[in-house]
Amino acid sequence: MNYTIHVLPSFVKVKVFEDGVYQIFYGCCRDIKGILERLKSGQLKPSSNVVLRRSCTHLTESDLSWISRISRLKSTHNLTAELIAWLSTLGGGWSALGDSSEFAARQCLDVSCQQLSLAIRLNYPELIATCWLYIALSLMQLNCKRKSRQIIREQCGVVRRYSSQRTLVSLYQATVFKYRALFCAHKL
Repeated sequence: MNYTIHVLPSFVKVKVFEDGVYQIFYGCCRDIKGILERLKSGQLKPSSNVVLRRSCTHLTESDLSWISRISRLKSTHNLTAELIAWLSTLGGGWSALGDSSEFAARQCLDVSCQQLSLAIRLNYPELIATCWLYIALSLMQLNCKRKSRQIIREQCGVVRRYSSQRTLVSLYQATVFKYRALFCAHKL
C-alpha cells in the first residue's frame, strides 16, 4: 500500500494506492496523528469512516485545490482582521495619550498607518476610509492643520458613498467636530 499525505490548513488529504486503485480520504487536521498511526499499522481501509470519510465520489482534485485556496484566503483574512482589531486597541490607547504627549501622537500615527496598509491589502473601502480618518486625528494631535484638513475633505466623498455605515459616518462627524474645535479659524 502506497500513500501520500497532504496537510492543508483545515483538513488532511490522504491518497492511498492499493490494488491498482487510488482512494482519497480526508479528515480534520486534529486527527492527523490518528491517521498516520492507522496508515502505519495498515488499519486504514475504505470502510474506516470513524476518522476519515471517503471523498472520491464527492470531491475531485480541482475541488480539493479550491478548498485549499479558499482555506488559505480565509485564514489570511481572519489573521488580518485580528491584527486590525489589535492595532485599533493599541491606536486608541496611543490616541488617548496623544493629546498630552507628542511621542504618543506619533506612535498613534504609526499604528494608524499600519492599519491603513492592512486595510489596503484587504481592499475594504470603508476600513480604508476609517484608517484615513484615524490618521487625520493623529495629525491634528501633531498640529498638522493643512494635511488633516486635506484628508478629511478627501474622505467626505467616501463617507457619502457609504452613508449606511453608521460607524464610519459617526467617526467622520467626530473628526470634523474635533478639527473645528482645534482650528476654528480654518473652515472645511
